[in-house]
Amino acid sequence: MIYYIVGSMLVITTFTDILWRKIPNSIVWGYFILGIFTLHFGFAIRFLVALFLFSILYHLKFFGAGDVKLFSLLIGFLGTYEGMNMTFIAIVLASIGSLIYMLLSGQLFIRFNMLINYCMRVIATGKLERYYEYDRIDKCLIPMVPFFLAGFILWRCFC
Repeated sequence: MIYYIVGSMLVITTFTDILWRKIPNSIVWGYFILGIFTLHFGFAIRFLVALFLFSILYHLKFFGAGDVKLFSLLIGFLGTYEGMNMTFIAIVLASIGSLIYMLLSGQLFIRFNMLINYCMRVIATGKLERYYEYDRIDKCLIPMVPFFLAGFILWRCFC
């Protein structure tokens, strides 16, 4: 039953992420309440710990707020081990998709240069800072949730 809940969550959020580049909080709250009722206290603990840890990546602007909440919901529903495995598969798929997108749009060298500059700034200053200030319509942004849906399907088929 948990896999049906996670699958439906990913399908719904895939549409919202593609159409509006946003995962509405109403969807997050709905699935959070559903997780509390089905998996009780363990779900809440896993969700909150994952939310805290992944929020670091949000503050560095590596992921959006909706993606962080989705990561946390996945770990809450699937458990730490399975949730991290599925998240790893999804991030690998997103990396491949991003690489292909950057190659086709001619952004690969620009983005690679931005990464090198960021790493040099972090090393020079000795502190982490935001990677890049994005606009919501920035062409560098890709929706992350479709890769989570693909990762979930692959994970359920092969793992």
